[in-house]
Amino acid sequence: MLFDFSHLKKTNVSYLSHGLRVIKVSIVLIALGIIGIIHGLFPFTFVKTVSNGIKKIADEISRF
Repeated sequence: MLFDFSHLKKTNVSYLSHGLRVIKVSIVLIALGIIGIIHGLFPFTFVKTVSNGIKKIADEISRF
């Protein structure tokens, strides 16, 4: 669903709390994307960083 105006009510979180969580996850995803590009160019760097980071984010999101 593209728009769900009762999303915060359904998840029982405040606007600020939800916003901060989403911003944190977004920043981490951007950082992981940059690290992934570096790893693509230099495969000997950040060998498990992206996969471990994605697993951690998936775990955090499942607890939202």
